[in-house]
Amino acid sequence: MTTTQHHSLRCILPPHMLEHIARNGPKEQRDLAVAALVHDSSVRHIRMSEQFLNIVPKPQPLAAPHKQRLIYDAGHGGGLPGTLVRSEGQGGTGDQAVDEAYDGFGSTFDLYWTVFGRNSIDNAGQNLLGTVHYLQGYDNAFWDGTQMVFGDGDGQYFNRFTIAVDVIGHELAHGVTAHQANLVYHDQPGALNESLSDVFGSMVKQYAQSPQQTAANADWLIGAGLFTSAVNGVALRSMMAPGTAYDDKVLGKDPQPADMAHYVTTSSDNGGVHINSGIPNRAFYLVATALGGYSWDKAGRIWYATLCDPRLTSTSQFQEFANLTTDNAALLFGGQEQQVVADAWRQVGIQVGLPAISGNWILHYSWGSTMNYGQASVTFNADGSFSGTNVGQWRMHDGTLLLSFNGGPAKYAGTVDSNVANGEMSTFAGLDGSWYLTRQGIVGIMEDMSGGALARQQALDATGSAHVLL
Repeated sequence: MTTTQHHSLRCILPPHMLEHIARNGPKEQRDLAVAALVHDSSVRHIRMSEQFLNIVPKPQPLAAPHKQRLIYDAGHGGGLPGTLVRSEGQGGTGDQAVDEAYDGFGSTFDLYWTVFGRNSIDNAGQNLLGTVHYLQGYDNAFWDGTQMVFGDGDGQYFNRFTIAVDVIGHELAHGVTAHQANLVYHDQPGALNESLSDVFGSMVKQYAQSPQQTAANADWLIGAGLFTSAVNGVALRSMMAPGTAYDDKVLGKDPQPADMAHYVTTSSDNGGVHINSGIPNRAFYLVATALGGYSWDKAGRIWYATLCDPRLTSTSQFQEFANLTTDNAALLFGGQEQQVVADAWRQVGIQVGLPAISGNWILHYSWGSTMNYGQASVTFNADGSFSGTNVGQWRMHDGTLLLSFNGGPAKYAGTVDSNVANGEMSTFAGLDGSWYLTRQGIVGIMEDMSGGALARQQALDATGSAHVLL
């Protein structure tokens, strides 16, 4: 079967790398790079037009896993899919590209099914198709909307593109993103699209290792092994340190920024989709390493939930994605994980709408000028409630912490500064007072009297209700 129709082209190699080779490489490699640029550009234009014309209904999920891998050989031609050379359950062929593609498909399927309960790319058991030995000396690999396609590389700067399992995971993730959020492939939505593929590609790589790698042990490199020894670099991208993956006289220097202060505004590469993806990439790395364990235990689940979140639209920007990840962190795990996600986004220059308070605190309060003090334990929950000595609701508005109790008329308002908060409270009946909070374990103005020293008389308790402390 031969066809020239392509959909949703997503290439692992950014055009700026090929452009550098076309300018700086020897003649044979220059010609191959130009041919790859022309090929990728023409197919990409077809993809972009079809993305806006075709709306495909989402397949219904299947309960039973359906792993069906089909690997084809293009014989260095351009016809797709080519000749079938290995299908599900068959043994190795001895062709490295064929067998690497087959194994990489398997690792990707297993991660999605075992960790996320997703049944292949479309969540309905879609067959995994791949074609190897595509064109002659082709420097790229791509997902065209229906299958994966791998070039063998030029042999001068790039090895075969099946050599890196995260490249396989990256490209298949484009299919998952298309089915879930269909993020448009330009500017920030396009950079999110690329970043999500790096995120899931890196998880596939860590998952496929024996033994499996924790977030702390992973190298966080995308495409390690693709470069030949002629290149001064370690990979296509670094999620841990964007901008440091390579610095080569022919390929140029890794242009990825690590934060919003260095965001690249450009008209090339669809608005820098392979460049600015370094910013959300680093955010994920920071979350995964801060939460510890395997990256898919918590960080991956948060990112996957966000990818599947109906609030994520095809034109979502970095800010919207960051807000959704912090929200999903709270829904899946709680306030501590939510704070970790928010802190990671802040480190890359994106401020999320997350309150600056969580966990266990001691509330110190005094009504009016009675000089009598009381204390109450307060645990701030991610859903906007608090518990402890009393229960109620809390929220942040323009930097002000607002507290209200379910069991009394008191209202508290004040500011939070790291491990201390302070302000005023009222029952709206003239009985005003002052209060402050200290994070549990932090020494405040008053010692923690909750162990029995609260035997002082107090006209009003923390909720503003009449009460005598015995």
